[in-house]
Amino acid sequence: MAETDPRNVTEKGSGAARADDAAADAPGDVRPGEDRRARREKLLDEAVEETFPASDPISPA
Repeated sequence: MAETDPRNVTEKGSGAARADDAAADAPGDVRPGEDRRARREKLLDEAVEETFPASDPISPA
């Protein structure tokens, strides 16, 4: 029985993306001088967008 390479598995759905692509777009560590409020808003917006189904709680980290 052949195993599926997890790097080649894509999610199903309208917002489907490969996990490595999503990780590459994820914000990294806080940088000196970065606007923390804008960063927090961006993280929250992303968490809301990625939440499915809508009844699941978000985790904006």
